[in-house]
Amino acid sequence: MQDHDQKNLYSARAAAFRRFNEWEEQHPLELDPEQALAAVGALYDLIPPEARKRAVDTEGVRKMHAALSSLKGRS
Repeated sequence: MQDHDQKNLYSARAAAFRRFNEWEEQHPLELDPEQALAAVGALYDLIPPEARKRAVDTEGVRKMHAALSSLKGRS
């Protein structure tokens, strides 16, 4: 991927994160503990059984956290 393509992709993602953050500020989510636990259970049920058996790989999550933390400092 060329540098300008990479820059455009980064800019588009940063803009999308900003739009989401603005939306999230206008739509605070408040759940009582029972609702939160039920929501987690519902999400877990969406995971195919074979995927539940795989080892958890957190590398992608760590990369996303690093990317998000660098974006947060720029806003």
